[in-house]
Amino acid sequence: MTDELLELMQERIAIGLEREKTIEAIDGWERTALLMLKEGPEYHFIVKDNNITVHQGTLDEPDMKIQSDEDTIRKLFLEEMSAASALLKRKLKVKGSAGDLMKIRHIF
Repeated sequence: MTDELLELMQERIAIGLEREKTIEAIDGWERTALLMLKEGPEYHFIVKDNNITVHQGTLDEPDMKIQSDEDTIRKLFLEEMSAASALLKRKLKVKGSAGDLMKIRHIF
């Protein structure tokens, strides 16, 4: 199941990178984020050189930490749920700077 989620995230990030608002949001932005799923798997995102990559596995000292469950992450990437809604419902927890939190909404 985790390979399937990784493929979904990679596919949806590629689609997102075609959007002007995503490109504007990450322009010159360099950050790392660790996604920790309640079910156990971890993934990490690297935003660098106006690109976003996602990989399976952990990351030392990420700029942001994201906690959620696989179902919520799927819904976020399929645009069936907004990040704001997930945060309000406490299905998504993000630790990072306020500026980073504002930018991350353009990624999810």
